[in-house]
Amino acid sequence: MDLRVEPWQRPAHHPSGREAAVLLVVFAADEVLTGLDLTGVVPATAPVDALDVRLHRHAENPEWVDGFRSGPLRSLAERELRDLRLLDEATCCYSIQVRVPDPADLAHLQLAWAVAAAASRAGATAVLDVFAHDWSLAASIAGLDPHRPFTVLREISVVAESEESPGFGHAVHTRGMLKFGRPDLVMGVPGDRIGEAAEILNQLARMLADGHDLKPGQQLRIDGERTLTVVPYAPDDRIPDVRLIGDGLLITS
Repeated sequence: MDLRVEPWQRPAHHPSGREAAVLLVVFAADEVLTGLDLTGVVPATAPVDALDVRLHRHAENPEWVDGFRSGPLRSLAERELRDLRLLDEATCCYSIQVRVPDPADLAHLQLAWAVAAAASRAGATAVLDVFAHDWSLAASIAGLDPHRPFTVLREISVVAESEESPGFGHAVHTRGMLKFGRPDLVMGVPGDRIGEAAEILNQLARMLADGHDLKPGQQLRIDGERTLTVVPYAPDDRIPDVRLIGDGLLITS
């Protein structure tokens, strides 16, 4: 039986000149990673030379650690983790970062999650996917199968802002497309079209994860009926600032 871990492929990949990056922050009650053996859990193409794993002790750098468990991220953790003691009782955390030129496969993501899984099995309590703004219980990360298929919705978030902006509507947008070396996507829609917009963004996110690229001026045919246009995302008096990490594209009708 062949037990090699296959890289997540990007069948439509064309180099964009951008950088793909992933940053995971793993909270723990105490130091848990004393070594790291990735044998048999990452693809052969995994960019291990680009892997940057660092321990951050709260006693030495409280602002850095607390920055990930306060403010909006804390509110998000309260909804997704339920038990904030998983964060509050942590004395340290690990940052797991990989940055690579627009890659032909997604082995850099598999590498980062493999390290997070190792830390989770060793006793970590919670994991934050920083660019996607997504919290996970360490117990769920510990059990990640290295041979699992790629799922774009596991790597990004699609967010609908509750506040409607006059002349724009509700901002519906992705978070985490930087992980594929692609811009995040934004749409403005009425409240009754939020679900439809989220579905469109999910489909476009999958295309970009596969390696496609979108450029300003490009037109997209949706459902064989409507045409959407890609323009630069530039917040102003009408277009709300959703505080993306990295660049964005606005999808307009």
